[in-house]
Amino acid sequence: MIKDFNVGVGLVGGALIIVLTSNLIDLRRAHGELEKVQVAQKTTAEGSQKIEAQLDALAKGVNALAQSGNPNAQRIVATLKQNGVSIKSGS
Repeated sequence: MIKDFNVGVGLVGGALIIVLTSNLIDLRRAHGELEKVQVAQKTTAEGSQKIEAQLDALAKGVNALAQSGNPNAQRIVATLKQNGVSIKSGS
C-alpha cells in the first residue's frame, strides 16, 4: 500500500514538474516576444518624435515668414489656426 502511495506521489510530482516547466517555457517565449514589440515601439516613437520636431520647425519658419509680412505664409498660419493648430513662438 505504501508502494502504491509512493508511485502516486511520484506521478503527481512528475506531472507538476512537467506543467511548471511548460509554463516557464511559455513565459520565456512571451517575454521574448514582448521585448521585440518594445523595441519596435521605441523605434516608432523615435521616428514620430523626429517628424514632430521637423513639423514644429517648419511651422515656426512659416510663422516667422508670416510675421515678416509674407501673405502666403499668413494664409497658411490662418488656416492652421482655423484647424486648431497653434504655433509656439521661439527658437
